[in-house]
Amino acid sequence: MKLDDLCGLLGARSFPSAQAREHPERDDVAATRTAVSAAVTDDEFLVDCMARELDLVESGVRRRGLTPFFTMPDLGIRFSFGYWRPGSTPGPHEHTAWTITAVCRNELEVLTYDREESYRRQMLIPKNRFEAPAGRSGFIYEPCIHNPRNNTDRWSLSFHVTSPRDGERLVDEERSLPVLDEFVDRMLADRGHPYDGVLAARQRQIVVRQVAQLLAPVGSPQAGILLNRCHRAGTAVTRRFIERLRGGDAVTGCGDRSRTLVRTHPELALSHRYDEKSGLVRLGAETPEGWVEELAMSRVARDALAFAARTNAFDVRQLPGSLYEDERRMIAEALEDSGLFTRDTHA
Repeated sequence: MKLDDLCGLLGARSFPSAQAREHPERDDVAATRTAVSAAVTDDEFLVDCMARELDLVESGVRRRGLTPFFTMPDLGIRFSFGYWRPGSTPGPHEHTAWTITAVCRNELEVLTYDREESYRRQMLIPKNRFEAPAGRSGFIYEPCIHNPRNNTDRWSLSFHVTSPRDGERLVDEERSLPVLDEFVDRMLADRGHPYDGVLAARQRQIVVRQVAQLLAPVGSPQAGILLNRCHRAGTAVTRRFIERLRGGDAVTGCGDRSRTLVRTHPELALSHRYDEKSGLVRLGAETPEGWVEELAMSRVARDALAFAARTNAFDVRQLPGSLYEDERRMIAEALEDSGLFTRDTHA
């Protein structure tokens, strides 16, 4: 099965168009859930979807929650992946139209809340708790408040099929529920701060590593091609991670990496601080919440980090100080993996 096959199944059922105000029949959503359950256990399907996910990564689009890698033009139905670090949760939130969620790798726990009572009492009222291991899928048809969580010590991956009407404000709500409003505000916030680029760069590397981890055990030629794309999109740290996944095998067709580092955003403010007591030099960035330490290194890196703090673009060989070549490389890799700098692919 491929994504086009799943889209064909959706198109053959009576889903309303993207512009329509009505919702589909429950049986159509349930039937789609059954198809999704089969799809997420099919390596061919996941590899096909991951090709589109890498298109999204390479486009540089900033991810906000479940950012779709594909949207059906006629039906507006969205497809996306969710990446769940150990112990993570998005927090309680509401779906106002149908959604289908399937766990592709590892597991999730899902808590649901009594929506009517929660709005009436202005506090979340627990209702059910579900375990969702790999291969399990579920769907929401009526509006629902829930909170998925990865309670394990490993990353989890989920696949989502979402109505174009999910997220619309419902007219039956006489007043808002503050905890849900906070979630929406957080998802829609666009601070426009230079530091946002740092967070986006880190997020892209998380996605690349998780995509690579899913692809590595798959023996198909297409998976190998996509793994090479992951390698090209990765920082030096990510590339070594991918090479370990492949058992140390060389990744073909990737070429040499640029030696030029460019600040993720030209207006990102960086500064360094030297701690005489510990002998550590600390590189930090100005964020909306103030100065945040990003790197801490021994005093041998003091001149190099001071140089990086005041220079927007430089060749790695320009890093000053009494450094060996390997030390310059390690400093450059740390600057890149932090998200403060990216490789200039045009250099």
